[in-house]
Amino acid sequence: MRKRPIVQKLEETNSSEVEQAAEVCRSACFSLWDSFLAVDHRMTCHLAVCATKESTWGNLRPLMKILEISCHGVPWIAGAVLLFLFSHKSEDIEVSVNLFFALIFDLIIVGLLKMTFRRGRPSHNIMDIFIAPSVDKFSFPSGHATRAVMMTLFLCQHMITNKLYMAAVVIWAVSVCMSRILLGRHHIFDVVCGICVGVIAYFAYLNIWVSKDVCLSYLDSYFGYIHV
Repeated sequence: MRKRPIVQKLEETNSSEVEQAAEVCRSACFSLWDSFLAVDHRMTCHLAVCATKESTWGNLRPLMKILEISCHGVPWIAGAVLLFLFSHKSEDIEVSVNLFFALIFDLIIVGLLKMTFRRGRPSHNIMDIFIAPSVDKFSFPSGHATRAVMMTLFLCQHMITNKLYMAAVVIWAVSVCMSRILLGRHHIFDVVCGICVGVIAYFAYLNIWVSKDVCLSYLDSYFGYIHV
């Protein structure tokens, strides 16, 4: 049954109004987001006091670089491999294997997020990062922040029992996250989101944790001569 012209015209008018309202809403959201990013960039510029040798706190740049290297993925992955090779107890093997896979899990998540959002690094950043893959030209989220948080949770729950050492690891993680902004590597929002991603990634990894029995059944046949 054909609709009456008046009814059809009213429906077309309502549809047009809905589309216009949706377009206005989208424009407002994009404008608000752009304003937020602009504020984030300005605040980041003010806090990047170690971005260059000529910056306000440029003399602290070497310390910031040490913190950067201390949380780089390559030393951590190498450390996890060495920990496995020199482990003799089944519990240590389980921890070392899961430490390795947690680090890989973190790299995959951060890499996918960076490729998805493709936010550029701050304009004042000097790209002299230690062993930087191509994806590291993107800034969101901060991979160092995700790794620092994820490793802090991992170490404090599975490897460290001394509360003093736990406090030291927490201080290290906080220092690494702050250094990303002071060094001019990341925007503030990148680091905050990196911290959140690190927490989520850690608890997500617990759901795929490789048990001790699985570690021994799959790995000990190849490396059993080491774990005696």
